[in-house]
Amino acid sequence: MESTGSSIYLSNLPLRRLGQNFLVDKTARDLIVSSSDLHRSDVVLEVGPGKGFLTEALLAHAGKVIAVEKDPRLVTFLKHRHGRNRRLRIIQGDILKVRLPRFNKVVCTPPYYISSRLVLLLVSKRFRRAVLTLQKEFAERLAAKPGSPDYGRISVMVQHKSSIELAGLIRRDSFRPVPRVDSAVVVIRKRKSDVSVRSARLFADLVRFMFTQRRKRAKKVLRQYFETSLDQRDLANRKPPFLPDVRVFQLRVSDFERLANEVSMIKREQLE
Repeated sequence: MESTGSSIYLSNLPLRRLGQNFLVDKTARDLIVSSSDLHRSDVVLEVGPGKGFLTEALLAHAGKVIAVEKDPRLVTFLKHRHGRNRRLRIIQGDILKVRLPRFNKVVCTPPYYISSRLVLLLVSKRFRRAVLTLQKEFAERLAAKPGSPDYGRISVMVQHKSSIELAGLIRRDSFRPVPRVDSAVVVIRKRKSDVSVRSARLFADLVRFMFTQRRKRAKKVLRQYFETSLDQRDLANRKPPFLPDVRVFQLRVSDFERLANEVSMIKREQLE
């Protein structure tokens, strides 16, 4: 039971507009922590610590926890409850906007509504392992293979720099209030891409454009991309890059990486 002072800070919680669903199930928490492989040398980033249920377990295993919380009421509550613990640093702010200190692991149950933006932000950072509890359908999209119905832009962007593993499922009744969907624990490990990409921005733009027409033949969509992004005069005598005769959603991550480099070379030639 929370103390009287703590209860004051928790009035009118949770907020639906912030996607607040608080983890309350110890078995689910144990799955998250065991998937994190935590050691005293680890500095863990926790996004959306809420009332600190997972935070307590992280502090028991890791050396330091950096908790980023947007809701000022929860920040007050966390400081009241854990403020004397020097191994916990609480940052009030939007994870998508704040400047983050160094960390080597990420362990959290973030709000569903920021899942896509958060994952793309994280894979641009340096870390060893991220363990995220995400909506089950979204988690399956992250891990999807080429040719599967769930394979899409987010699959390519994340697998470009990471390996993805689904460590287990968490039922919706493990949270309060109970969300409408089940969750999955996703383990993300950073890795080198199969093909080193010359321009991350061009790669992202190409992947985004191609998946606007995911079921069309990749060669046709690539031609459309060329027509919208390159000088028409340059295309007249140029042979397009080789692509297997498949649909966009059947292309491998390495196919997108190679294509991005070829487009980058063509654009560089145009400037010379």
